Amino acid sequence: MTEGEYEDGYFERRVHDEALRQRARESEYARVLAKTGLAGGAVLDIGCGLGEFLDLFPGTAWQRYGLEVPELAQDACRERGISFDLPDGEGWADLIILRGSLQHLDRPMETLTDAARWLRPGGWLVALATPNAGGPVYRLFQELPALDPPRNWVVFSDRMLGQILTNLGFTEVSFAYPYRESPYAKPVRDHLRFALRLVGVKRPFAFWRNMMECYARR
Repeated sequence: MTEGEYEDGYFERRVHDEALRQRARESEYARVLAKTGLAGGAVLDIGCGLGEFLDLFPGTAWQRYGLEVPELAQDACRERGISFDLPDGEGWADLIILRGSLQHLDRPMETLTDAARWLRPGGWLVALATPNAGGPVYRLFQELPALDPPRNWVVFSDRMLGQILTNLGFTEVSFAYPYRESPYAKPVRDHLRFALRLVGVKRPFAFWRNMMECYARR
């Protein structure tokens, strides 16, 4: 498709959407540092995409590792200085991140178990931008705007995820539900669309507890 074949406003929306995503990443990064108190160490992003989130962690303070399947994504990450050669053994990571990736894992229990082994004592597992099956929208309608059904395997509730992490030996497990902090939140519109959804009108909307963040200390 040539530039002339794109619909009106396509490129403007792409720029706008990326600006929103970057704002979300920066806000999440600040919350991670504030919650964990970490200022450096070894960080692993499971499902790191093109490395945009890991890129916020300065290479002078962090050893940055990623896990991602597509080779194209790995190449882009390596250009950012992100390594895919994970250290051997256990207890090497200070921070492990699952950002918008937990629901896409075909073996999430295996991944969470590996994360528990890789973390040092006192290290943190942080799940960001994670759909929450325990929120009101999912409980009422069995759907969320963030879900892509062909690529979703397990949609966790906060209660379920918390119990799993406790069983894996995490000593501190807490949740946050950043709605108003999200650049996607428009409370008047969102509450109107929630009301419309109750009568069968489907429009995507952000909402309270649609998304969750989980902070778990090893």
